[in-house]
Amino acid sequence: MFTEQEILAEVSKIQYLYGLKHEIRYAETRVDSTESVAEHIYGMHICAQYFLALENPEHTWSRERIYEMVTLHDTDELETGDMIGYLKTKKDREREVTALQTVLAKSPTALKKHIDKVMIEYQEQKTVESRFVKAIDKIEAQIHTYCEDGKKMSLLNICEENAIKKMREPYIQEFLHMHSFFKVLHRNMIEQGYFTHTA
Repeated sequence: MFTEQEILAEVSKIQYLYGLKHEIRYAETRVDSTESVAEHIYGMHICAQYFLALENPEHTWSRERIYEMVTLHDTDELETGDMIGYLKTKKDREREVTALQTVLAKSPTALKKHIDKVMIEYQEQKTVESRFVKAIDKIEAQIHTYCEDGKKMSLLNICEENAIKKMREPYIQEFLHMHSFFKVLHRNMIEQGYFTHTA
């Protein structure tokens, strides 16, 4: 059994992981169109459930591992904050590796090995489940921004159409249904003036 002090220490570590509830994406401040990392993760869970039925009707992929990767894939952002993918430098990506080690050090002991195992699978991108989660990460952002508020987001105001295409489509194209969603949404976003700079 835990002592009272140990319980309070574990609670403090769990609350550290709650930090994603307050980490706003794209380094913005909270306004109507902004989204926290945790909210993005929730959106990914919804998208994962939707597309999983379409992409794997045989039910041969591990739903458990998919949902675990969705939940934990952005934990390094507890330390780094969120950045637009195509703007990241080599230094930023090196910081993400160091940040994940910091997250593991600050996490409850009972969760460290599990978080590490899940993140290794996600980062290596060797399994269909990990590639599916990476694709979900990309399509969820597109679905989130496909609305009137999405046109006003600073992300879309600074991204060229080609940059969006290059940072999303390579990860999505393996998945037939998701890729068709991407192409339709992308074409409509171009036609409806979502991008201030186009190729």
